[in-house]
Amino acid sequence: MKDRSDLTDLLTDQTFQADLAKIASQTDRTIEQANRAARNHLREMAGDISPRVAGFTGRLAWWICRRNYRTIRFNPEGLTRLEGLEGKYPVIFLPSHKSQLDHAVLHHLMWKNGRAPNYTASGINLNFFPLGSLVRRSGSFFIRRQIGNRPVYKLVLNAYLSHLLEQSYPVEWYIEGTRSRTGRLLPPSFGLLSYAVQALRNQHCDDIYLVPTSIVYDLVEEIHPYVSEQLGKPKRKETLVWLFKTILRFGRRYGDIHVRFGPPLSIVDRFAADSEVDRRNQVEALGTEVCSLINALTPVTAPAWVVATLLGLPNGSALSLPKLAERMAELVQDAERRGVPMVDNLAEQIHPTNLETVLSRLSRQKLVEVDRSRGWRITPNRRLAASYYRNAIAHHYVIPAAAEIAIALTGKASREERLETFNQGLKTIHSLFQTDFFLPESSVFYKQIQKELTDRIPDWEPRLLNGASTRLLQELFPHRAPWALRHFVEAYWVAGQTLAEPPSTTESDPTVLLHTALDKSHAYVKQGRISAEAASLPLLSLGLTRPRNQSDQLGAILEAIRSLQQESPPPEP
Repeated sequence: MKDRSDLTDLLTDQTFQADLAKIASQTDRTIEQANRAARNHLREMAGDISPRVAGFTGRLAWWICRRNYRTIRFNPEGLTRLEGLEGKYPVIFLPSHKSQLDHAVLHHLMWKNGRAPNYTASGINLNFFPLGSLVRRSGSFFIRRQIGNRPVYKLVLNAYLSHLLEQSYPVEWYIEGTRSRTGRLLPPSFGLLSYAVQALRNQHCDDIYLVPTSIVYDLVEEIHPYVSEQLGKPKRKETLVWLFKTILRFGRRYGDIHVRFGPPLSIVDRFAADSEVDRRNQVEALGTEVCSLINALTPVTAPAWVVATLLGLPNGSALSLPKLAERMAELVQDAERRGVPMVDNLAEQIHPTNLETVLSRLSRQKLVEVDRSRGWRITPNRRLAASYYRNAIAHHYVIPAAAEIAIALTGKASREERLETFNQGLKTIHSLFQTDFFLPESSVFYKQIQKELTDRIPDWEPRLLNGASTRLLQELFPHRAPWALRHFVEAYWVAGQTLAEPPSTTESDPTVLLHTALDKSHAYVKQGRISAEAASLPLLSLGLTRPRNQSDQLGAILEAIRSLQQESPPPEP
């Protein structure tokens, strides 16, 4: 890779200069001022890899990870698939973003497996002494988040990314654009992806391959700052003091790190559009496909299953260790039947003799506690923190949860209305969660529901029509909906209640509206009307994007979910 001082040819390219001249004219600058700004942006942005420094940071990354985690488990075949592409086509790794350690994890894996370091898009907030220089020399290039009204900056970023792709360098950025504070995979960010597609269309390369990548931690160090942000508190600033405090916290036992590399996706195979509108739509479809594949790759972990199971109990309830072990065994059988990915050592972790170790780790994060007379439960006032791990796997359980809810909705329907009520319930659930969990189109979703129910109860449909909803739900126990979807529906319901209030100044200020919804959710938590984990800014923000006329539908779905929330199977009718 060229040194940063040798990248000036990017700025003297005729096409670049023509575009820069147009921007200068539109923004009342001289071409000299625009060129000066472009040089400053490139100097701030560009990576400057040193093989020696990259090797050092590859070892340093392993030392950092080992201080908190036992090992990094990954699928070697995911990297083997890339061997025929390297050097011929640019490869872009698109990982999920769970922790500040994500870059260190992938950087170490690249170094350990003899691969060149990825040129990684990093936030400008990390460009401080001494971290900034170290990660820049290891492959990071720094970008600013808010660039909507900075046309020169966008032009330079576009040109720099095109240069990296033209040279077939491996590139990496986080498809979500930022770390997920809730554990759920965020919607894709399309900016850099659209630049990559533009580089391909401008013939800087013959094809580009995208590698969906899932990064999962048994436990994350940042869990409590994430909770603070969900409650509306400002994000902690990354500084030298922050770095030292982070290092001082090293040495905790957080389990393992799990990385899954998906099959490479060819952009050429997915793009054939000519119009600008079609191109935008296809970029969005491509980003959504990547996120859907990341979700499919993401393995469930023992801590996620434990907190999900305990969160699904009636508030304050507990499970004994033997009973919890039974639930874990049932989840394994279900995951094997449905093909849900699991971490490599999951069976070992949830074995009754080892499950207490998982609980001890969660206890050290103050997420669970033991009541010797009743068993293990979620620690009071820690439900939102525990919910992070449940949210990371909730997408795997939307199908069984939706089936349970749709069946429960038919309980009060007449025979003539049961099938319509069931189908309408599925339609509502699909519309609520399609974008949140990257669900397939409705026809595919319905087929998945039918397959799930038929696999478990072959004669479910005639029995449903005959009014046997209670018996069907008994056979589907333990239920997934109370822990997989309840808090999402509650947050959307609160948001709907907020939107339904008489018009005021809050309607013109999204931030005020969002915090009004948060205040309302806290009041409802105190009244016992919703679970504590529904009082989350990100979830309420999703709810505020929903149509205003869904309040009644949300209320019915919420009532159905609550009827499913119990410690034992529903009684015989």
